[in-house]
Amino acid sequence: MRSIRSRLTVTLAAVMIAVILGGAVIAALAIFPVLAERDRSQLETVVSRVTTSLEATGGASIQPGSLPDIAGSSLGVILLDDAEVLAAAGLPVEDVEVILATASETMTDVEGRYLTQMVDTSSLDLTFDTGTDRVAVTDAVLVVRTADREAIGILVITALSVTALVTTTILIIAAMIVVGRGLRPLTTIAARAERIADGDRTLRLPVDDTGDPEIARMARTINVAFDVQEDAENRVRAFVADASHELRTPLTSATGWIELYQRGGLTDPARLEEALGRVSTQLERMRTMTDELALLARTDAGRPLESARVDLSRIALDTVADARVLHPQRQITVHVNGEAWVLGDEPRLAQVVRNLVGNALQHTPDEATITVTVTSVAGRRVLRVSDTGHGIPATHLPHLFERFWRADPARSGAGSGLGLSIVQALVQAHGGSIGVTSVPGEGTTFEVSLPALATPDA
Repeated sequence: MRSIRSRLTVTLAAVMIAVILGGAVIAALAIFPVLAERDRSQLETVVSRVTTSLEATGGASIQPGSLPDIAGSSLGVILLDDAEVLAAAGLPVEDVEVILATASETMTDVEGRYLTQMVDTSSLDLTFDTGTDRVAVTDAVLVVRTADREAIGILVITALSVTALVTTTILIIAAMIVVGRGLRPLTTIAARAERIADGDRTLRLPVDDTGDPEIARMARTINVAFDVQEDAENRVRAFVADASHELRTPLTSATGWIELYQRGGLTDPARLEEALGRVSTQLERMRTMTDELALLARTDAGRPLESARVDLSRIALDTVADARVLHPQRQITVHVNGEAWVLGDEPRLAQVVRNLVGNALQHTPDEATITVTVTSVAGRRVLRVSDTGHGIPATHLPHLFERFWRADPARSGAGSGLGLSIVQALVQAHGGSIGVTSVPGEGTTFEVSLPALATPDA
Protein backbone atom coordinates (compact mmCIF):
# COMPACT_ATOMS: atom_id res chain seq x y z
CA MET A 1 0.00 0.00 0.00
CA ARG A 2 1.46 3.32 -1.04
CA SER A 3 1.85 6.14 1.46
CA ILE A 4 -0.17 9.32 1.27
CA ARG A 5 3.01 11.13 0.25
CA SER A 6 3.46 8.81 -2.73
CA ARG A 7 -0.19 9.09 -3.72
CA LEU A 8 -0.16 12.88 -3.54
CA THR A 9 3.11 13.12 -5.45
CA VAL A 10 1.95 10.70 -8.15
CA THR A 11 -1.41 12.46 -8.44
CA LEU A 12 0.13 15.92 -8.73
CA ALA A 13 2.71 14.66 -11.20
CA ALA A 14 0.04 12.93 -13.29
CA VAL A 15 -2.06 16.09 -13.40
CA MET A 16 0.90 18.25 -14.37
CA ILE A 17 2.07 15.77 -17.02
CA ALA A 18 -1.44 15.59 -18.47
CA VAL A 19 -1.72 19.38 -18.60
CA ILE A 20 1.75 19.95 -20.07
CA LEU A 21 1.62 17.10 -22.56
CA GLY A 22 -1.93 17.98 -23.49
CA GLY A 23 -0.82 21.52 -24.24
CA ALA A 24 2.13 20.22 -26.23
CA VAL A 25 -0.07 17.85 -28.26
CA ILE A 26 -2.57 20.59 -29.00
CA ALA A 27 0.22 22.92 -30.07
CA ALA A 28 1.75 20.19 -32.24
CA LEU A 29 -1.56 19.48 -33.91
CA ALA A 30 -2.19 23.18 -34.49
CA ILE A 31 1.23 24.11 -35.88
CA PHE A 32 0.72 22.68 -39.38
CA PRO A 33 -2.68 24.35 -39.97
CA VAL A 34 -1.18 27.59 -38.69
CA LEU A 35 1.76 27.35 -41.10
CA ALA A 36 -0.58 26.49 -43.98
CA GLU A 37 -2.72 29.48 -43.20
CA ARG A 38 0.42 31.62 -43.04
CA ASP A 39 1.40 30.54 -46.58
CA ARG A 40 -2.08 31.16 -47.98
CA SER A 41 -2.20 34.56 -46.35
CA GLN A 42 1.23 35.42 -47.70
CA LEU A 43 0.28 34.44 -51.28
CA GLU A 44 -3.03 36.34 -51.06
CA THR A 45 -1.14 39.41 -49.89
CA VAL A 46 1.42 39.20 -52.70
CA VAL A 47 -1.27 38.73 -55.38
CA SER A 48 -3.28 41.63 -54.04
CA ARG A 49 -0.23 43.90 -53.79
CA VAL A 50 0.91 43.09 -57.34
CA THR A 51 -2.46 43.70 -58.98
CA THR A 52 -3.14 46.82 -56.94
CA SER A 53 0.31 48.27 -57.72
CA LEU A 54 -0.01 47.65 -61.45
CA GLU A 55 -3.49 49.12 -61.56
CA ALA A 56 -2.34 52.20 -59.67
CA THR A 57 0.78 52.83 -61.79
CA GLY A 58 -0.79 51.98 -65.14
CA GLY A 59 1.66 49.18 -65.88
CA ALA A 60 5.36 48.44 -65.52
CA SER A 61 8.37 47.15 -67.41
CA ILE A 62 10.43 44.44 -65.75
CA GLN A 63 14.14 44.29 -66.43
CA PRO A 64 15.78 40.83 -66.46
CA GLY A 65 18.12 41.70 -63.63
CA SER A 66 15.36 42.96 -61.36
CA LEU A 67 13.25 39.80 -61.38
CA PRO A 68 15.28 38.05 -58.61
CA ASP A 69 14.83 41.13 -56.45
CA ILE A 70 11.08 41.00 -57.01
CA ALA A 71 11.01 37.32 -56.04
CA GLY A 72 13.01 37.85 -52.87
CA SER A 73 13.91 35.02 -50.50
CA SER A 74 10.47 33.48 -50.06
CA LEU A 75 8.68 33.94 -53.37
CA GLY A 76 8.95 32.52 -56.86
CA VAL A 77 7.85 34.33 -60.03
CA ILE A 78 7.18 32.99 -63.52
CA LEU A 79 6.33 35.42 -66.36
CA LEU A 80 4.38 34.07 -69.34
CA ASP A 81 3.56 35.28 -72.80
CA ASP A 82 0.64 33.20 -74.05
CA ALA A 83 1.83 30.16 -72.06
CA GLU A 84 5.43 30.67 -73.16
CA VAL A 85 7.89 31.21 -70.34
CA LEU A 86 9.55 34.62 -70.59
CA ALA A 87 11.48 34.47 -67.30
CA ALA A 88 11.47 32.75 -63.90
CA ALA A 89 13.14 33.59 -60.61
CA GLY A 90 13.25 32.16 -57.07
CA LEU A 91 12.60 28.62 -58.31
CA PRO A 92 14.65 25.62 -59.37
CA VAL A 93 14.61 25.32 -63.18
CA GLU A 94 13.42 21.72 -63.00
CA ASP A 95 10.32 22.70 -60.98
CA VAL A 96 9.05 25.37 -63.39
CA GLU A 97 7.34 22.91 -65.69
CA VAL A 98 5.77 21.05 -62.74
CA ILE A 99 4.37 24.31 -61.39
CA LEU A 100 3.05 25.45 -64.78
CA ALA A 101 1.33 22.10 -65.28
CA THR A 102 -1.01 22.74 -62.33
CA ALA A 103 -1.03 26.56 -62.08
CA SER A 104 -4.43 28.26 -62.30
CA GLU A 105 -6.13 31.48 -61.27
CA THR A 106 -7.15 29.78 -58.00
CA MET A 107 -4.69 28.98 -55.23
CA THR A 108 -3.14 25.57 -55.96
CA ASP A 109 -0.92 23.27 -53.90
CA VAL A 110 1.90 21.68 -55.87
CA GLU A 111 3.16 18.43 -54.34
CA GLY A 112 3.17 19.94 -50.88
CA ARG A 113 6.20 22.05 -51.84
CA TYR A 114 4.65 25.10 -53.45
CA LEU A 115 1.52 27.19 -53.27
CA THR A 116 0.77 28.90 -56.59
CA GLN A 117 -1.68 31.30 -58.16
CA MET A 118 -1.77 32.62 -61.74
CA VAL A 119 -2.55 36.32 -62.19
CA ASP A 120 -3.96 37.55 -65.52
CA THR A 121 -1.83 40.63 -66.43
CA SER A 122 -2.95 41.05 -70.02
CA SER A 123 -4.94 44.18 -69.14
CA LEU A 124 -2.37 45.62 -66.70
CA ASP A 125 0.23 46.78 -69.30
CA LEU A 126 2.98 44.64 -67.79
CA THR A 127 5.99 44.07 -70.09
CA PHE A 128 9.28 42.24 -69.86
CA ASP A 129 12.44 43.75 -71.40
CA THR A 130 14.35 40.98 -73.16
CA GLY A 131 17.16 43.35 -74.06
CA THR A 132 16.16 43.62 -77.68
CA ASP A 133 12.43 44.04 -77.29
CA ARG A 134 9.65 44.56 -74.80
CA VAL A 135 7.27 41.63 -74.65
CA ALA A 136 3.82 41.92 -73.07
CA VAL A 137 3.36 39.66 -70.07
CA THR A 138 -0.03 38.01 -70.33
CA ASP A 139 0.18 35.98 -67.10
CA ALA A 140 2.32 35.94 -63.97
CA VAL A 141 2.53 32.87 -61.75
CA LEU A 142 3.30 33.80 -58.15
CA VAL A 143 4.73 31.00 -56.01
CA VAL A 144 5.17 30.62 -52.23
CA ARG A 145 7.62 27.91 -51.20
CA THR A 146 6.04 25.61 -48.59
CA ALA A 147 8.74 22.96 -48.35
CA ASP A 148 10.00 24.49 -45.11
CA ARG A 149 6.61 23.98 -43.48
CA GLU A 150 7.41 20.41 -42.36
CA ALA A 151 10.86 21.38 -41.09
CA ILE A 152 9.41 24.26 -39.07
CA GLY A 153 6.65 22.01 -37.67
CA ILE A 154 9.14 19.32 -36.64
CA LEU A 155 11.36 21.96 -35.05
CA VAL A 156 8.45 23.40 -33.09
CA ILE A 157 7.23 19.94 -31.98
CA THR A 158 10.76 18.99 -30.89
CA ALA A 159 11.10 22.21 -28.93
CA LEU A 160 7.70 21.66 -27.31
CA SER A 161 8.56 18.06 -26.42
CA VAL A 162 11.90 18.99 -24.85
CA THR A 163 10.29 21.89 -22.99
CA ALA A 164 7.47 19.64 -21.76
CA LEU A 165 9.94 16.98 -20.59
CA VAL A 166 12.15 19.47 -18.75
CA THR A 167 9.17 21.29 -17.24
CA THR A 168 7.55 18.05 -16.14
CA THR A 169 10.76 16.86 -14.50
CA ILE A 170 11.17 20.16 -12.66
CA LEU A 171 7.53 20.15 -11.54
CA ILE A 172 7.72 16.54 -10.32
CA ILE A 173 10.78 17.38 -8.23
CA ALA A 174 9.04 20.51 -6.96
CA ALA A 175 5.91 18.47 -6.15
CA MET A 176 7.96 15.95 -4.18
CA ILE A 177 9.60 18.76 -2.20
CA VAL A 178 6.32 20.61 -1.60
CA VAL A 179 4.41 17.46 -0.63
CA GLY A 180 7.26 16.33 1.61
CA ARG A 181 7.35 19.65 3.42
CA GLY A 182 3.59 19.82 3.59
CA LEU A 183 3.33 16.34 5.13
CA ARG A 184 6.24 16.80 7.51
CA PRO A 185 3.89 17.98 10.31
CA LEU A 186 1.77 14.86 9.74
CA THR A 187 4.88 12.68 10.08
CA THR A 188 5.69 14.37 13.37
CA ILE A 189 2.09 14.00 14.50
CA ALA A 190 2.07 10.30 13.58
CA ALA A 191 5.29 9.66 15.51
CA ARG A 192 3.92 11.46 18.56
CA ALA A 193 0.60 9.61 18.28
CA GLU A 194 2.45 6.27 18.23
CA ARG A 195 4.21 7.19 21.46
CA ILE A 196 0.88 8.12 23.01
CA ALA A 197 -0.64 4.84 21.82
CA ASP A 198 2.30 2.97 23.38
CA GLY A 199 1.29 4.30 26.78
CA ASP A 200 2.82 7.75 27.25
CA ARG A 201 -0.41 9.59 27.99
CA THR A 202 1.43 12.74 29.12
CA LEU A 203 2.30 13.61 25.51
CA ARG A 204 0.12 15.60 23.12
CA LEU A 205 0.38 16.29 19.41
CA PRO A 206 2.36 19.39 18.40
CA VAL A 207 0.19 22.29 17.24
CA ASP A 208 1.86 24.69 14.81
CA ASP A 209 -0.41 27.71 14.39
CA THR A 210 2.08 29.28 11.96
CA GLY A 211 1.77 26.40 9.47
CA ASP A 212 -1.17 24.79 7.73
CA PRO A 213 -4.32 25.82 9.65
CA GLU A 214 -6.09 22.55 8.76
CA ILE A 215 -3.27 20.43 10.19
CA ALA A 216 -3.15 22.62 13.29
CA ARG A 217 -6.91 22.25 13.68
CA MET A 218 -6.65 18.47 13.28
CA ALA A 219 -3.86 18.25 15.88
CA ARG A 220 -5.82 20.43 18.29
CA THR A 221 -8.95 18.31 17.81
CA ILE A 222 -7.03 15.07 18.37
CA ASN A 223 -5.47 16.55 21.52
CA VAL A 224 -8.95 17.33 22.80
CA ALA A 225 -9.95 13.73 22.02
CA PHE A 226 -6.89 12.46 23.93
CA ASP A 227 -7.81 14.71 26.86
CA VAL A 228 -11.37 13.41 26.82
CA GLN A 229 -10.15 9.83 26.61
CA GLU A 230 -7.71 10.34 29.46
CA ASP A 231 -10.42 11.98 31.55
CA ALA A 232 -12.79 9.09 30.77
CA GLU A 233 -10.15 6.54 31.73
CA ASN A 234 -9.43 8.41 34.95
CA ARG A 235 -13.14 8.53 35.71
CA VAL A 236 -13.48 4.80 35.03
CA ARG A 237 -10.51 4.02 37.28
CA ALA A 238 -11.93 6.27 40.00
CA PHE A 239 -15.36 4.70 39.54
CA VAL A 240 -13.98 1.18 39.85
CA ALA A 241 -11.95 2.16 42.91
CA ASP A 242 -14.97 3.84 44.53
CA ALA A 243 -17.25 0.92 43.69
CA SER A 244 -14.72 -1.52 45.13
CA HIS A 245 -14.45 0.58 48.27
CA GLU A 246 -18.22 0.91 48.69
CA LEU A 247 -18.78 -2.81 48.17
CA ARG A 248 -15.89 -3.76 50.41
CA THR A 249 -17.46 -2.11 53.48
CA PRO A 250 -20.69 -4.19 53.64
CA LEU A 251 -18.83 -7.27 52.40
CA THR A 252 -16.25 -6.93 55.19
CA SER A 253 -18.97 -6.43 57.78
CA ALA A 254 -20.96 -9.48 56.63
CA THR A 255 -17.81 -11.60 56.37
CA GLY A 256 -16.82 -10.60 59.92
CA TRP A 257 -20.08 -11.80 61.38
CA ILE A 258 -19.88 -15.09 59.45
CA GLU A 259 -16.30 -15.72 60.60
CA LEU A 260 -17.35 -14.97 64.17
CA TYR A 261 -20.10 -17.57 63.85
CA GLN A 262 -17.68 -20.12 62.35
CA ARG A 263 -15.31 -19.67 65.29
CA GLY A 264 -18.15 -20.44 67.70
CA GLY A 265 -18.58 -16.90 68.98
CA LEU A 266 -22.34 -16.77 68.39
CA THR A 267 -23.69 -19.50 70.64
CA ASP A 268 -26.28 -17.19 72.20
CA PRO A 269 -29.50 -17.43 70.09
CA ALA A 270 -30.27 -13.72 70.58
CA ARG A 271 -26.74 -12.80 69.56
CA LEU A 272 -26.95 -15.10 66.53
CA GLU A 273 -30.24 -13.55 65.47
CA GLU A 274 -28.69 -10.09 65.74
CA ALA A 275 -25.74 -11.22 63.63
CA LEU A 276 -27.98 -12.66 60.93
CA GLY A 277 -29.90 -9.38 60.87
CA ARG A 278 -26.65 -7.44 60.39
CA VAL A 279 -25.54 -9.77 57.59
CA SER A 280 -28.94 -9.47 55.91
CA THR A 281 -28.73 -5.66 56.11
CA GLN A 282 -25.27 -5.58 54.55
CA LEU A 283 -26.27 -8.01 51.81
CA GLU A 284 -29.33 -5.87 51.02
CA ARG A 285 -27.09 -2.83 50.84
CA MET A 286 -24.79 -4.67 48.42
CA ARG A 287 -27.76 -5.80 46.32
CA THR A 288 -29.09 -2.26 46.11
CA MET A 289 -25.68 -0.92 45.16
CA THR A 290 -25.13 -3.53 42.45
CA ASP A 291 -28.59 -2.80 41.03
CA GLU A 292 -27.72 0.89 40.91
CA LEU A 293 -24.36 0.19 39.28
CA ALA A 294 -26.05 -2.03 36.69
CA LEU A 295 -28.57 0.73 35.96
CA LEU A 296 -25.79 3.28 35.47
CA ALA A 297 -23.94 0.85 33.19
CA ARG A 298 -27.04 0.38 31.03
CA THR A 299 -27.63 4.13 30.70
CA ASP A 300 -23.93 4.73 29.95
CA ALA A 301 -24.11 2.10 27.22
CA GLY A 302 -27.03 3.95 25.65
CA ARG A 303 -29.44 1.06 25.95
CA PRO A 304 -32.95 2.24 25.00
CA LEU A 305 -35.56 2.75 27.69
CA GLU A 306 -39.25 2.03 27.36
CA SER A 307 -41.12 4.68 25.36
CA ALA A 308 -44.72 5.31 26.36
CA ARG A 309 -46.96 8.22 27.32
CA VAL A 310 -46.30 9.10 30.94
CA ASP A 311 -48.13 11.68 33.06
CA LEU A 312 -45.43 13.40 35.10
CA SER A 313 -48.08 15.02 37.33
CA ARG A 314 -49.45 11.60 38.32
CA ILE A 315 -45.96 10.37 39.20
CA ALA A 316 -45.39 13.45 41.38
CA LEU A 317 -48.72 12.97 43.18
CA ASP A 318 -48.08 9.25 43.82
CA THR A 319 -44.52 9.85 45.03
CA VAL A 320 -45.60 12.53 47.50
CA ALA A 321 -48.45 10.31 48.74
CA ASP A 322 -46.00 7.47 49.43
CA ALA A 323 -43.54 9.81 51.14
CA ARG A 324 -46.26 11.16 53.46
CA VAL A 325 -47.09 7.60 54.54
CA LEU A 326 -43.42 6.80 55.27
CA HIS A 327 -42.67 10.17 56.87
CA PRO A 328 -45.89 11.37 58.47
CA GLN A 329 -44.03 13.90 60.60
CA ARG A 330 -42.63 15.75 57.53
CA GLN A 331 -44.36 18.58 55.68
CA ILE A 332 -44.43 17.58 51.99
CA THR A 333 -46.58 19.49 49.50
CA VAL A 334 -47.23 19.00 45.79
CA HIS A 335 -48.47 21.48 43.16
CA VAL A 336 -49.58 20.32 39.69
CA ASN A 337 -51.68 22.07 37.07
CA GLY A 338 -53.43 19.30 35.18
CA GLU A 339 -51.74 16.54 33.24
CA ALA A 340 -48.10 16.85 32.10
CA TRP A 341 -47.44 14.22 29.43
CA VAL A 342 -43.96 13.13 28.43
CA LEU A 343 -42.60 10.22 26.42
CA GLY A 344 -40.54 7.83 28.50
CA ASP A 345 -40.10 4.89 30.81
CA GLU A 346 -42.58 5.32 33.66
CA PRO A 347 -40.73 3.22 36.31
CA ARG A 348 -37.49 5.09 35.61
CA LEU A 349 -39.17 8.50 35.73
CA ALA A 350 -40.81 7.49 38.99
CA GLN A 351 -37.35 6.54 40.27
CA VAL A 352 -36.12 10.04 39.37
CA VAL A 353 -38.86 11.70 41.42
CA ARG A 354 -38.43 9.24 44.34
CA ASN A 355 -34.67 9.80 44.46
CA LEU A 356 -35.04 13.58 44.49
CA VAL A 357 -37.71 13.54 47.17
CA GLY A 358 -35.78 10.94 49.20
CA ASN A 359 -32.61 13.02 48.89
CA ALA A 360 -34.47 16.06 50.24
CA LEU A 361 -35.91 14.02 53.14
CA GLN A 362 -32.51 12.58 54.01
CA HIS A 363 -30.51 15.82 53.98
CA THR A 364 -32.94 18.30 55.57
CA PRO A 365 -34.11 18.65 59.17
CA ASP A 366 -37.58 17.52 60.21
CA GLU A 367 -38.93 21.07 60.35
CA ALA A 368 -37.98 21.78 56.71
CA THR A 369 -40.70 21.91 54.08
CA ILE A 370 -40.40 19.93 50.85
CA THR A 371 -42.34 21.08 47.79
CA VAL A 372 -42.81 19.17 44.52
CA THR A 373 -44.04 21.23 41.54
CA VAL A 374 -44.86 20.20 37.95
CA THR A 375 -45.29 22.95 35.34
CA SER A 376 -45.14 23.39 31.57
CA VAL A 377 -42.73 25.98 30.14
CA ALA A 378 -42.06 26.62 26.43
CA GLY A 379 -42.79 23.10 25.23
CA ARG A 380 -41.07 21.47 28.23
CA ARG A 381 -42.34 19.70 31.33
CA VAL A 382 -40.52 21.02 34.38
CA LEU A 383 -40.34 19.14 37.69
CA ARG A 384 -39.00 21.02 40.70
CA VAL A 385 -38.21 19.52 44.10
CA SER A 386 -37.50 22.30 46.61
CA ASP A 387 -36.73 22.28 50.28
CA THR A 388 -36.23 24.89 53.00
CA GLY A 389 -33.25 23.11 54.55
CA HIS A 390 -29.76 24.35 55.30
CA GLY A 391 -28.77 24.63 51.64
CA ILE A 392 -25.62 23.41 49.91
CA PRO A 393 -22.31 25.31 49.85
CA ALA A 394 -21.42 26.68 46.43
CA THR A 395 -18.17 24.66 46.40
CA HIS A 396 -20.20 21.43 46.61
CA LEU A 397 -22.68 22.15 43.81
CA PRO A 398 -20.39 21.13 40.89
CA HIS A 399 -19.84 17.69 42.48
CA LEU A 400 -23.40 16.75 43.39
CA PHE A 401 -23.93 14.48 40.39
CA GLU A 402 -20.55 12.75 40.59
CA ARG A 403 -20.69 9.08 41.41
CA PHE A 404 -19.87 8.11 45.01
CA TRP A 405 -19.30 11.77 45.92
CA ARG A 406 -20.33 12.82 49.43
CA ALA A 407 -20.06 16.23 51.04
CA ASP A 408 -18.84 14.48 54.19
CA PRO A 409 -16.52 11.55 53.26
CA ALA A 410 -16.72 10.27 56.84
CA ARG A 411 -20.42 9.44 56.34
CA SER A 412 -19.70 6.44 54.13
CA GLY A 413 -22.68 4.58 55.47
CA ALA A 414 -25.22 7.26 54.51
CA GLY A 415 -26.43 5.98 51.15
CA SER A 416 -24.44 4.70 48.21
CA GLY A 417 -23.49 8.07 46.76
CA LEU A 418 -25.15 7.08 43.47
CA GLY A 419 -28.66 8.53 43.87
CA LEU A 420 -28.13 11.84 42.10
CA SER A 421 -25.86 10.22 39.50
CA ILE A 422 -28.70 7.84 38.63
CA VAL A 423 -31.15 10.74 38.46
CA GLN A 424 -28.92 12.63 36.03
CA ALA A 425 -28.31 9.55 33.87
CA LEU A 426 -32.02 8.73 33.62
CA VAL A 427 -33.01 12.33 32.86
CA GLN A 428 -30.41 12.59 30.11
CA ALA A 429 -31.52 9.21 28.71
CA HIS A 430 -34.98 10.76 28.29
CA GLY A 431 -33.54 13.73 26.39
CA GLY A 432 -33.86 16.03 29.37
CA SER A 433 -31.62 18.04 31.64
CA ILE A 434 -31.24 18.56 35.37
CA GLY A 435 -29.87 21.47 37.35
CA VAL A 436 -29.59 22.56 40.96
CA THR A 437 -29.64 25.91 42.74
CA SER A 438 -29.03 26.40 46.43
CA VAL A 439 -28.67 29.23 48.89
CA PRO A 440 -27.07 28.32 52.24
CA GLY A 441 -29.55 28.90 55.04
CA GLU A 442 -32.53 29.14 52.67
CA GLY A 443 -32.77 25.82 50.85
CA THR A 444 -32.16 23.90 47.64
CA THR A 445 -34.09 23.34 44.40
CA PHE A 446 -33.51 20.54 41.89
CA GLU A 447 -35.10 21.22 38.47
CA VAL A 448 -35.72 18.53 35.85
CA SER A 449 -36.72 19.56 32.31
CA LEU A 450 -38.15 17.00 29.85
CA PRO A 451 -39.53 17.36 26.31
CA ALA A 452 -43.29 17.85 26.39
CA LEU A 453 -45.69 15.47 24.67
CA ALA A 454 -49.19 16.26 23.49
CA THR A 455 -51.99 14.89 25.59
CA PRO A 456 -53.58 11.62 24.40
CA ASP A 457 -56.72 13.51 23.31
CA ALA A 458 -54.77 16.04 21.25
